[in-house]
Amino acid sequence: MSLVKTKRDVVPAGPGSITGAEPGLDDLLAQQGTEQAFRSLEAELRGEVAEEYPSRWIDVADYDPADQRWIVHGLDLLVRNAAAAGPGFDGLRASSLLVDLARDRRFDPGISDRRFMYEVLTLSGWLETALPAALSAPTAPALTRLAEIYRAPASDPFDPAALTSAVLPALTDRLAEQRTWWVAEPVEMEDLTWIERTARSIQAFVRDDTGLFTGACAEGPLNDGFTFDGSVIGAGARPGDDTTRMEFLRRQVHLIGRDPSYGSALDATGYDHTRVDHRGALDDLLLTWLAGDTGLSGLVGEMLGHTPAHRSGPTGWIYIPALLPSSEWGPQEAWRPYLYRAMLHELLHRLAHPGYVEKVDMVSDPQILEEGIVDLLTTEFLELSRIHPELGALVPEDVSVGYGTSGRAAIEIQDLVGPDNVKAAFFLGRTEFIGLA
Repeated sequence: MSLVKTKRDVVPAGPGSITGAEPGLDDLLAQQGTEQAFRSLEAELRGEVAEEYPSRWIDVADYDPADQRWIVHGLDLLVRNAAAAGPGFDGLRASSLLVDLARDRRFDPGISDRRFMYEVLTLSGWLETALPAALSAPTAPALTRLAEIYRAPASDPFDPAALTSAVLPALTDRLAEQRTWWVAEPVEMEDLTWIERTARSIQAFVRDDTGLFTGACAEGPLNDGFTFDGSVIGAGARPGDDTTRMEFLRRQVHLIGRDPSYGSALDATGYDHTRVDHRGALDDLLLTWLAGDTGLSGLVGEMLGHTPAHRSGPTGWIYIPALLPSSEWGPQEAWRPYLYRAMLHELLHRLAHPGYVEKVDMVSDPQILEEGIVDLLTTEFLELSRIHPELGALVPEDVSVGYGTSGRAAIEIQDLVGPDNVKAAFFLGRTEFIGLA
């Protein structure tokens, strides 16, 4: 992807010099004034619709000179690169986004030129259209296989009662085992300052060092003022209401119910997540379990406080275990690497584009999109962070995708369409690039 820099940005790629035959943008600003330069560039970027909407100068006029300079240089950069943005680039939206987001900028022209350039291309929505424009849709053979992954073949009618004997005992045993990790020895708290500091480092790393797709959504969390360290809280603060308990139990049932070692019980009993009646019947069954099995209900309530989680939607708390487990869990030196991976995984959940999240219920195994793809990206970013000065020491020697069959399906999806197609779907909501129109 080649970019045309603004005149004041042009730097020789090799030996030689820039002649400066034309005045730079700063010279033009000095000659014409900020208002005239802004209005001219804004109109050019807006194109044919320019006269249909009032100029945003009425807002920009109240900005300080540094904000105004950032906006004008940004508009100039966009005007020169609008044709490279691909179909769907909206000059009207782009110019307004620069005005709205100028005060949250991190880089200034002439000081951090390359970072300024990509900041403008991100905050204007340029990258949102330019990155997918360079991708190819899945081929016909790939689409055939993707359809098989996403939508299981027709099966016998769903038999919820069969899950009680196939899943409930194994689920109870698993939760009981996990409970012992926190009751065998005196409870200690993790250093909350370490958690907050690590959260800040993770957000900065994900935003700046994992490629262009991650933060390319102009109005996504990484660009709208979201702070990971301000959103992380100990899992012990997680509410124990019926909705939360159901979310937890549903996730556990999907994990065990897809596991071949437990007979792939969800498939064996005919469950199809794409069917609303099947989802309703499963929830009714889980409510019956919680109401009728006090042992299970107690285990669910206890494990809520020790399990990483995030509140559904674009906002809300992200819960991280803050109590140290006993030696029954494993070696103490592995705990913080586990927390790092869990925090990275949960941050990625928050970065999932709403258009991607909407497709979860279109897949017969929702865990493929809900967890498998997230863990696939988690492992990729973990590997990238090995050279990070702070996070690198927290990366385990062996990093692999979890979530059983759902994780393996995510790997196959990436093999079929390519890593960038997966990122375009996940971070930008362009799910057609993974075969989900």
